[in-house]
Amino acid sequence: MARNVQSLQDADEGITAAFELVLTPALFALFGYFVDRWLGTTPVFIFLLAGIVLTYEVWRLWYVYTERMKQLEATLPDARGDRG
Repeated sequence: MARNVQSLQDADEGITAAFELVLTPALFALFGYFVDRWLGTTPVFIFLLAGIVLTYEVWRLWYVYTERMKQLEATLPDARGDRG
């Protein structure tokens, strides 16, 4: 039962990360669209804001994943020096 609950939590974290990866840059691109319309510029702010936020989201996912893997690797028997 506890394993099923952990699986559901992991799935929930993955779904949240996927939505953040897609929706956050899209919202900032929409904001950039309104800034571009207001200033009368070409789609500079659309790409600029979406690109910055997308870069941040990818970096954050990589960082969270790396830290989670370090925690899981530390619990492995060989990582603690146990051989048996």
